[in-house]
Amino acid sequence: MHRHTAPSHGWNPFWAALGAALLVLLPLVGGTVLLTRKAVRERLPAAESQRGVPVHLPAEADRMTLLVCLTGENPGFLLLHLDAFQNRLGLLALPAETCVDFGGKDATLAHCYASAGPARCREALTPLLALPEDTRYLALSPALLSRLAGRYGSFRVGFSGALTPEELTLCGMGNGVQGLSADEAHRVLSELEQEYAASLPPFRRAAARAVVWDAFFRQNLELLPAALPESLRTNSSSLLTDLTAQDYTHLEEILEFLANGSAPVWAEALPGSWDGSLYRPDDASRAAVQTLFNVSPTNGQASSANEP
Repeated sequence: MHRHTAPSHGWNPFWAALGAALLVLLPLVGGTVLLTRKAVRERLPAAESQRGVPVHLPAEADRMTLLVCLTGENPGFLLLHLDAFQNRLGLLALPAETCVDFGGKDATLAHCYASAGPARCREALTPLLALPEDTRYLALSPALLSRLAGRYGSFRVGFSGALTPEELTLCGMGNGVQGLSADEAHRVLSELEQEYAASLPPFRRAAARAVVWDAFFRQNLELLPAALPESLRTNSSSLLTDLTAQDYTHLEEILEFLANGSAPVWAEALPGSWDGSLYRPDDASRAAVQTLFNVSPTNGQASSANEP
């Protein structure tokens, strides 16, 4: 009689070893995956910053309007609108002969500045051009402007968009693009104001100023956030301005957004009517201001100072 032996269900060395190995390996693999995911998440913001992509997007409040006044015998005036939310930089050159209300009488913007300073100019321009109530003012001398702008080197400027061929010939200027330093650009604009004021109407001289500023901002925008606000802070004792410490910080943030977004620049001279003594804003002026602030612009309003 043969005895049948039942299969054994006891301890098996192979399966025991495999189970022990899995108990060791699974926690290690899981931990490695978690650490890898954490490291990737931590590297993403740094990588985005290195590529120049801002971690925070601009808000509607990330905008600033400045009335820039250049002092001296031939003062210059510029409305500068920086809008990070719309990723746009706009500038409007104002003729010194622009007619404003000064003590209940008509006066030029230059006379208003010489008599009462930049704050009074802003006060006169706010109702005339429907400027934002929070418009700031900044007045500086030509020497200081040249020093601040000179650190960025020369920039390329073409005046054929501001002056007609006949006017270029009259002023001894060519049709091509030329490299100018800040000092040279100021000298050219001063000559237009001093020697050719009788031959060039205010709009043309303001248009020449507009293309100089246009060229400067287009070619140096990416360099401005790191240096311009700090330069203004450093030279605050030489400025006439209502910019506060908080405004300088906000200006730096706005410029950073604009530089990262490669913001387009819109530039024009303020249109108006010239009677030989006063330059009076009109409907075209208000349309240009609307375009400056990008408020319902039309094709007719969007002509640049680069087009004569």
